[in-house]
Amino acid sequence: MKKVKAVNSPPLRLQEAVVRGIAFQVFLVALCVLIWSSWYPIIFLIIDFFIRAIGASKYSLTAQISRTFLARLLRFKKRMILAKPKKFAAWIGLVMSVFAAAAVISGYISIMLIIIAVLALFSFLEAFLKFCAGCKIFGLLIKLGLLKEEVCLDCVLPGGDGI
Repeated sequence: MKKVKAVNSPPLRLQEAVVRGIAFQVFLVALCVLIWSSWYPIIFLIIDFFIRAIGASKYSLTAQISRTFLARLLRFKKRMILAKPKKFAAWIGLVMSVFAAAAVISGYISIMLIIIAVLALFSFLEAFLKFCAGCKIFGLLIKLGLLKEEVCLDCVLPGGDGI
């Protein structure tokens, strides 16, 4: 009996304009948390990051808003980028949001504000400068051998267009 070789499907790609639109919205929500010291928007961030991290972005409110009109409104270039580093970045955003909520519940408002300030900075960098800190960490993990290289060749090849 012959072994059937699995056919590798092409890696999932996302529109960079949509991703940057999502980052812009995360930046705005984080600013609301910082300005009003209200932690209720963090619940929204937790839910939205979780939806996008598990790959169900069609159910994400920020993705829908970005896909529908925000990416065009902000005039970001249409370019396809790899999804895996962006999903990894969504997991980082989820973890940060959960830690921020836990800090509030524990009574450490200043820690929550620091975590949200870092999240605001990262989302600002993604939205306006196309610099994704989560994607850079993803690429570093591949270079350190903690993730398989075939997960994202664009992350390790010079000039790769994934990050």
